[in-house]
Amino acid sequence: MKRLPFVAVVLTLAGLLPFLFGACCIVFFNSGVPLPNLLMAFVFYGAICLSFWGAVQWGLALEADPLVISTGAKRFDTARLVLGVVPAVAGWLAAYLAFAWQPIAGVVTLGVAVPVLALVERQGWRQGALPTGYMGLRWIATAIMECCIVVVLLARLF
Repeated sequence: MKRLPFVAVVLTLAGLLPFLFGACCIVFFNSGVPLPNLLMAFVFYGAICLSFWGAVQWGLALEADPLVISTGAKRFDTARLVLGVVPAVAGWLAAYLAFAWQPIAGVVTLGVAVPVLALVERQGWRQGALPTGYMGLRWIATAIMECCIVVVLLARLF
């Protein structure tokens, strides 16, 4: 498999800016906007990120096998399709808990879902199912998101 394009790295890091911005607003600038609204925005963007990571799995699963293209048939990786839906469901659960119960419950759900998904993807990477540079970029994104989540949780405790 080939390396990731540079634009994928730049866009991944740019995609983390709303999450970083949300964490900073919650920690430093929560006097102007009610805190539950900031927490909800934070959780909802985290849910969107989880859904996007699941969509990566769908894209790879739906990619036609080059050896099968000549026959006109397509091979779909069912396990990958299922694993592509799980992050979206986890994101929905985080958003639902934040909306229906307490915003902080959504943050905690994200705090569990983000690293668990990375560990599952790591297993796929070890089996050669992901592009070469994907996991390095994924670990950076996971570390940034998890740090933001921990900072928000600590800010809510103190």
